[in-house]
Amino acid sequence: MPNITDYDAEYAAFSLDVPERLNFGFDVIDKWAEDPQKLAMLWVDEDGAEARYTFADIKRESNRFANVLKGLGLGKGDGVMIVLPRVPEWHMMLVGIMKIGAIPMPGTVLLTPKDYEYRINAADAKAVIVDAANASKVDEIRAGCPTLQHGIVLGGARENWIDYGAAMAGAADMFSPAEADVTYKDDASMIYFTSGTTGGPKMVLHTQASYPLAHRITGTYWLDLQPDDLHWNLSDNGWAKAAYSSLFGPWVMGAAVFIQNASGRFDGKEALELLQKYGINTFCAPPTAYRMMVLEDLQQYDLSKLRHCVGAGEP
Repeated sequence: MPNITDYDAEYAAFSLDVPERLNFGFDVIDKWAEDPQKLAMLWVDEDGAEARYTFADIKRESNRFANVLKGLGLGKGDGVMIVLPRVPEWHMMLVGIMKIGAIPMPGTVLLTPKDYEYRINAADAKAVIVDAANASKVDEIRAGCPTLQHGIVLGGARENWIDYGAAMAGAADMFSPAEADVTYKDDASMIYFTSGTTGGPKMVLHTQASYPLAHRITGTYWLDLQPDDLHWNLSDNGWAKAAYSSLFGPWVMGAAVFIQNASGRFDGKEALELLQKYGINTFCAPPTAYRMMVLEDLQQYDLSKLRHCVGAGEP
């Protein structure tokens, strides 16, 4: 049965319980991690290699990253720009950033050096996280970003950068709320930059309640998620759609996310094969993806596990 059957009745009865103190990492991720076997993420690359992560894995790795960040002197209210492809570390890093009360600023891998400079300076960001393929963009503008103190690179050592792998290898995997500044419901939790009608992109700041918690509405009613579901969202990590359909919406509900780190043009046939192979329950894609998928012979695929599909990202 879907989570909503009578919109008017649900609307009239709905209320969102918002606690005064709120931290997505401690209050959501660590809570689900109490079940050590509960799946949080199923990740595949374009060659078919798989990796599975439980909520306990996400808790452990986010704790380690929180310790890395705290060791750098970062804390509550500090902006941390993060630009990565669809790799598991993106999720783990975001949770770690939020655990210390810092403010993640996701961006897409399509950003130019000037885009980095604009965003870092607009938000007075103190740290930036990229993969090796994008580090040179930051090197190009680093001198023009006076607040930027730290650069963390995923994918190997680089001069004047902190090697993520090396830093994590030496980090403790325990990090408790007592070690972090308390975050309250109206404290900042995330920054996105959105295109304005004039001028440069506009900085939009979300609170602990307005994004991490409020996307319970997304997970419940739009994505129609159940705690044992496997949800696939096609969005790249830098877009806000990834936050609400690959992170907050599913994980608030206790559902697992399916991530495919693929490059190049979307392949409708491959998408159908993945939906069938992994028994994905809910699916979020732009209309163009659906148009490409329906050109295939759908009768060839067993999509009996697929219960709910939504579209977003295009007119």
